[in-house]
This record gives sequence, structure tokens and C-alpha cells, in this order.
Amino acid sequence: MKLKDRIFVAIPDSSLSDENGLREKTLKIGRFARAFSIFGIKKIIIYKDPTETRRNSDISLIRLILEFLNTPPYLRKSIYPMNVDLSYTGLLPPIKAPHHKNKIKLKDITIDEIRMGVLYDRNSIMQQMERNTFTNGKKFILNFKQENYKFYVNVGLDWPIPFLGEGHNGEKVVVKFINRYPKLKVIRASLKDLENLYFGYSVVSVGFLEDFFKKLDEKTFVVFTSKKGHPFKSAESQFNKSITSFENLLIVFGSPSKGLKEIYPSYHNTKNSLYLNMFPYQKTQTIRLEEAILGTLTLFNHILF
Repeated sequence: MKLKDRIFVAIPDSSLSDENGLREKTLKIGRFARAFSIFGIKKIIIYKDPTETRRNSDISLIRLILEFLNTPPYLRKSIYPMNVDLSYTGLLPPIKAPHHKNKIKLKDITIDEIRMGVLYDRNSIMQQMERNTFTNGKKFILNFKQENYKFYVNVGLDWPIPFLGEGHNGEKVVVKFINRYPKLKVIRASLKDLENLYFGYSVVSVGFLEDFFKKLDEKTFVVFTSKKGHPFKSAESQFNKSITSFENLLIVFGSPSKGLKEIYPSYHNTKNSLYLNMFPYQKTQTIRLEEAILGTLTLFNHILF
């Protein structure tokens, strides 16, 4: 897997500190999700900002909406119950990432097609049957009674597909079709199956950067972004030379009100890292976090391709 497919981004839990109200915060998170998806970011790390004095952190809201937007639309109702924190997500433009696939006819499914889905055990399927939630209910019910599979997976088609493997009810999985209609079956997709595909990002919450970097994988190169950093152009050749020895690239951003020097004063002790200004000679007093993310990822996309 190429480095351009192994880019991680770290943002603080104070990323929404310049926004008032759920609507404005949702719109901002939506811009984050669009940028992360456009450039195929693999992992989003939300860290604690020690300079933030508010009692209530937005870390849960950021994580919830990022994960919601990363989920294919056909699975969202199955995974996310009614939640006031998702009230304004309908205002956001669709992500339309590769794993957000359209519904197609069952007979048009091809062998080796890969989709994201949610696992259900037989008891859950029986409950859904009682609620008559399947478009082609009669056909599915007939097959279901004749079959004896432990799990089925909802991949956004007319009915759940038999799943060959182990898992647990409600688990989000990426599966591969191994049979054509009318004997459709799926297995869990392997890392090799996903090697050249982008199936969205993962979101993790961590503590303070001080502790996080003590445990960071040595195969990861780090770029700290800051208005006070070295101009990127002057460090470009050094970056290109250094990055060839690493498997992952982690790009760390500060908050809307505090730079990384204030959030993480020990940044200079981080091995295999650069402290860079991605927008030298900026003409505005500040650059908003969503703008910094989009602009920075654009530059690295140009370099790594």
C-alpha cells in the first residue's frame, strides 16, 4: 500500500470552539468529513486539548457525526437510532465515497463485488420479517426458511444476504460476494481485497498529545502544522527524502484559537517530525481549521501522487 493511502489526521476536541450551536457545529464537521473523504484519509485522531477550559468537550459530537457521515446512507437507520445530535446532518452534502454504493438489482451483483454492511443473526432477521421490512418479502422469507445460516448481512439491497463467517449482531463489516443471484452469499473481505480501494476512514479518540506520542508507531512520520512553522517550500526536499522510510504520515492540526506550540509544547521532542507552515505569507489574520485541513491535504496530495 502506497503512503498516499496511509495518511492520518489529528484534530483537537476543541475544533468546534469557534462555533455556536449544533447547526453550525454540524456544518463544520461536515466540511471536515468531505475533506477527509476527498483525499482518502485512513484515520482521524481526536485528541484532548489541554488549553481548553470548557467543561463539556465536543469530542463525542465530532466522532458521532464523522462516523455517521462515513457510513453508507443505506445503513444509517440500522446503526444510528434517533439522536438529537444528528438533527442537522440532513443539511450536509452527501459524501459519495466509493463505499457509499447505490442500490442495484440483485441479479446485477457480480462475484467479488465488495460492499459495506451490518450483520444480523437469525433472531434479528425474524423480528424484521415480522415487521415486513423487506421489499421482496415473500421471496426472502421462502429462502430464509429453507436455509440455515447463522448470520445475514444488510448491504443495501432488497434483502439481507447469507454471511459465511463469524461475527456479532449489529457489527459493521465489509464483505465480498462469492456467488451470483439467486444463490448470493458473502464472506468478510480481506485486507488484500481492500488493498486498492478506499472504504472510508476510522475515527479514534485519544488523550493528550504528550501521552499519545510516547506510544506512536515508529513507522509513522509526523507533520505539525503551524503559522509559526518553517515554510513548507523550504522543507519540501527534506520531507520528500525523509518520508521514503515510513509507512504512515500523520498530520497534526491545532485548534481555532491555539497553535500547536501552546497545545503541545514538547512537539520538538517528537522523533521523525517536521514543524511546518503550510500557508506562508497568508493575507488573512487567521485560517479556519476546515480551510487549513483542505489546503494542507491538497498540498500533500500533489506531492505524494
